[in-house]
Amino acid sequence: MQFNYYFLRFLSEDLKDHLIGKRLTTCFSQNKNELVLAFEDDQSTFYIKANLDGEASLLSFPEQFARAKRNSADLFEDIIDETITGITQYVNERCLTIEFGTYSLLFKLHGRRANVVLFHDEAYVAMFKNDLVADKQIDLIALDRPIDQSHEAIRAADFAWKSIFPTFDKNLKKYLESKGYHESADDEKLGLLDQLLDQLLDRTFYLYETEALPKMRLITDPSLGEVTVFTDTIAISNAYARAFFQEYHFNRDKERAIRQIEKELQKSQNYLEHTQTKIDAIEQGRKYDELANILMANLHVPLATEQRSITLFDFYTNQELEIKIKPKMSLQKNAEVYYRKSKNQNIELDIAIKNLRKKEKHALQLMKELETLKTTDNYRDLKKLLKDQSSAAQTNKVVVPFYSCMIDGFEVYLGKNARNNDLLTQKYAKKNDTWLHAKDVSGSHAIIRNPNNQIIAKHIIEEVAALAAWYSKRQHDTLCPVLYTQKKYVRKPKGSLPGQVMVDREQVVLVKPSRSLLEE
Repeated sequence: MQFNYYFLRFLSEDLKDHLIGKRLTTCFSQNKNELVLAFEDDQSTFYIKANLDGEASLLSFPEQFARAKRNSADLFEDIIDETITGITQYVNERCLTIEFGTYSLLFKLHGRRANVVLFHDEAYVAMFKNDLVADKQIDLIALDRPIDQSHEAIRAADFAWKSIFPTFDKNLKKYLESKGYHESADDEKLGLLDQLLDQLLDRTFYLYETEALPKMRLITDPSLGEVTVFTDTIAISNAYARAFFQEYHFNRDKERAIRQIEKELQKSQNYLEHTQTKIDAIEQGRKYDELANILMANLHVPLATEQRSITLFDFYTNQELEIKIKPKMSLQKNAEVYYRKSKNQNIELDIAIKNLRKKEKHALQLMKELETLKTTDNYRDLKKLLKDQSSAAQTNKVVVPFYSCMIDGFEVYLGKNARNNDLLTQKYAKKNDTWLHAKDVSGSHAIIRNPNNQIIAKHIIEEVAALAAWYSKRQHDTLCPVLYTQKKYVRKPKGSLPGQVMVDREQVVLVKPSRSLLEE
C-alpha cells in the first residue's frame, strides 16, 4: 500500500518539509536492489532508502545510515551537491520527482517494476535498474493523468468506477465490494464512492503487524487484528519497513533453512531405502558360500569343456539346483570363485549395515533439527540456531578440492578440470585405488579409494563410470565407454599437457552417463 497514489500524495507533501533547500551529498548502492540518498543542509541530514527488489519494494527514511567500506557504488553523480528546488507528485500516477533545477530525479513506484530515473531538461540521463530499458522513454510531462471524477463522469461511465479511479488498489476495490457497491442503487453507489474518497483525504494511516508480513492500509481493516494508527507518512514508512524486513528476513531465512534440511532428509531417506533394499537382497538371496559348498560336495561329477551350468542336489533345500559355472574350469576352481564372491559379499554387507546405522543416526538428527527449526518463532533464536548448525557442519566436514561422494562405503572423487585431474591422480590417489576415465575424450579423472585392496563390486564400477561419463565430452551420448584400471597402471609422461596420462592394463565398461550418484 505504500506505493498507493493516495498515500504518495501525502508523502510528497511531507518530503517538501524535509528536502527543499537541502543538497544531495551522497547517492550510492551497496546491494543490488537498494539505493541510498543523503540530503544535507547546515542543520540536519535526511536519508531516503529505496528497496526496489520487486518482492520488497518500499521506501524508508532512516535517521542514520552507515555506508559499507567495500562493495558500494556511487550513482547519479550529475546531481551531487545540487540543491533541491521542489517535489512534484503526478496526478493519478504512482510517480514523484525530486527537482534539482534543470534536473529531475523520478521515483517510479510501480511495484515490481519500480525504478529511480534521472532526467535533465526532461531528457533521459541515467537510471538505477538498467534492466528496465523502457524507462528511458518516459515522458515526464505525460505522467500527469487528469481524470474527470465528478458524479456526472461516473454516471456517464455507467458507474464503472475502475476507469474513473484507476488509482484504487485491490484493498480499496475490496472495500467497495464489501459494501455491496455493485448491487446498490445509483445514488447509493455515488455515496459509497464519496465516503471512500473522504477517508482517503483524511491523513490517517493504519499499520497491522500480522503473523505473516505487516500490512499498511489507508482505511481500517478489522480482519487484520491489532492496529497502530499514524498521521505522519515518514513515521509509518519507517515502522512498516522495520516490521517488514524483520518478518521478511525471518520468514525467508527460516523457509530456506527448512527447505535445505528437508532436502538433506529426503536424500538420507532415499539412501536408507536403497541400502536397506540392498541388504535385504543379500540376506534373503542365495549365499555364495552355499553354492560353493554344493560344488565342493560334487567334485566327482564330470564336466564338459564348454559347460556353463550344472544341475546338482541342493542339500540345503533338498531340491535340484542349477548353478552357473565358468567353462574350462574345474568344479573346485568354480567353488573357489564362489568362496571369493562370498567373502566380498560379506564385506559389502558389513559396510552397508554400518553405513545404514550411520545414516539412520544422521536422519534422526536432521528430524530433530527440522522440528526445532519449525517451532522457532523469532529472528534472534533463528540466527543462533543457523549459526550452531553451520558450525557443526563445518566441524564434521572434510574439505577436498574435488567432486566427492560415497557408495557402499567407498569414497569416490572426481577432478574438476585438467589441472585438478593431475592433482587428484598424481597426489591424492594411491596405487590400489581404481582409476576411471571416459574413453577417447576429455573429461574428469575419477578415483574409487581402496585402502584395503578389496575387490570392488561391478555395480560400484558401473555407477562411478556413469559419473565419469557425465563429466566428459560424452555427457549427452546414449552410452559411453569408460576405461578403468588400478591407479598404479596410470602414468603421466614427461612434458604432457595438464590432465593427460598414459594407461596400461585397462578394462572397458559401457554405461549411460549419469550424475545421480552425486545427487543422493
